[in-house]
Amino acid sequence: MKTQTFILELPVKVDDSEVQTILRKFEYARQLYNAVLGSALGRLHQMRQDIRWKEARELPKGKDRSALFRELVRQYRLTEYDLHATVARHRCGSGRKSELGINETQKIATRVYQGIHRYQLGLGGRPRFKSASRGLHSIEGKTNTTGLKFKIEKSVLDWCRHDYRVLIDPDDEYIQRALRKDGENEFKRIKYCRLKRKMIKGRQRFFVDLILEGSAPIKHVYAPVTERLSIDPGPQEIAVFSDRFAGKIKVAPTAQVDEAKIRRIQRSMDRSLRKNNPSAYQGNGTLTKGAKLKKTKGYQKRANKLRECHRVASATRRCEHGKVINLLLSLAGDIRVEKNTWKAFQRGHFGKSLGKSGISGFFEHLRSKAESAGSKVVEVSPYQLKLSQYDPYTEMCTKKSLNQRWHRLGETNEWIQRDIMSALLLQCADIEQEKHDPPKIKKTLEGAKQLLRDAGYVIGKPSSNGNFYDCAFAPEPQALTPEKVRLEILCGSSDSHLPLLLRDVSQQEADEKANTWSKETFPLQRGVV
Repeated sequence: MKTQTFILELPVKVDDSEVQTILRKFEYARQLYNAVLGSALGRLHQMRQDIRWKEARELPKGKDRSALFRELVRQYRLTEYDLHATVARHRCGSGRKSELGINETQKIATRVYQGIHRYQLGLGGRPRFKSASRGLHSIEGKTNTTGLKFKIEKSVLDWCRHDYRVLIDPDDEYIQRALRKDGENEFKRIKYCRLKRKMIKGRQRFFVDLILEGSAPIKHVYAPVTERLSIDPGPQEIAVFSDRFAGKIKVAPTAQVDEAKIRRIQRSMDRSLRKNNPSAYQGNGTLTKGAKLKKTKGYQKRANKLRECHRVASATRRCEHGKVINLLLSLAGDIRVEKNTWKAFQRGHFGKSLGKSGISGFFEHLRSKAESAGSKVVEVSPYQLKLSQYDPYTEMCTKKSLNQRWHRLGETNEWIQRDIMSALLLQCADIEQEKHDPPKIKKTLEGAKQLLRDAGYVIGKPSSNGNFYDCAFAPEPQALTPEKVRLEILCGSSDSHLPLLLRDVSQQEADEKANTWSKETFPLQRGVV
């Protein structure tokens, strides 16, 4: 029976000799992975040459077709347990049996099986072998009793008869609450461990992931599902409309790479390759196919510097994603999002913008966090509602070009920012029947119009002669950072559960409410919209 699970990441302190030992084990795991993958690909090729495989493909979908495929998979030993037996034979025949436990090698075989299975069903591309330069970045066990074992009382990671010290901050309240059961001195059960390696500032760093049974400690107080919020996503910003806030928020405001610095590093790396490999390039300056390049120590240093630039940007981006997600979940537990195909955006003119913001990963993180918080995220298809085209005053859809950033409110002389209008329409729409509710839209818009006008999202300025001019090309208000939005909504208070600082209540009342409120029942405070 599967139980609720969460992950706690802790750093591992190692010396130089231990680093070399662990890296040797990772290299051995890479070799086992490639050996099992080669065996699996060979068996898959043989199976696809079988006449029964071709007959099974021609059968209509049903039980007979599935049964014949399963029989072929068992015959050619492509099940997960067959690959477990294969990796065990490779492990015994390598003469390095003591370097990795059987559980870790079986998990390597499981990873190979998942890639082969997706490739077999046409759900993914052909699995590739791991090169020595990239290697594996994680090794995990199956239980906390053999192989990779974390001894929680001693704060050490026991692996193949060697103990590695794991750093646990005794003053970090979240870690202490994550490791212990609620209201008890006993520790939570550890299902299994995962050892990861990361290159940070040119050095190999190691971390252990503890897969713990239960739920993660409540770090933020989230809103109930009775509160609704709608999002119209863009390449780097999201337009938000709810009862408490309406405006545009930057998804990753400071997670920007220094493009000029990266270009300088890349040019320097290219000059190094051309200088030290003159025979590898043709007369027109292009690289000869199949040429082996000599990479100097200086080149490796520049490559590490380039890798560090992208790592810092990625870590900053994920941290800022978490801030925005915590803010959104504190506003509403029912979040509606207009569904977009980000691959199509990449093929268009927004590839660089999507890379800077990581908007696709943002929504994956939002769905995951909402699920663990008891909230819900509903993706709404834009093809029926046509949010950017619909006018509630005329109840008609008018297609707009991408550069038309303002939407005219019927026949009036007022204009509303296009993305905010889309979020408002999504907020009032009946998503089950996929239709709009014009009276509800007008009522909501009239109630929020003054606040939207103050924020600059509704405009309609008269000219010198008293007539209204065309506002279609007026400048848009800048999107806010999560910190500014929090200041506007919560007057600077954090949504952390320790302590809850509330407006319009005394400190004693705030402490009483902080002790009585729970994750499921959080009375939201109205105010902005």
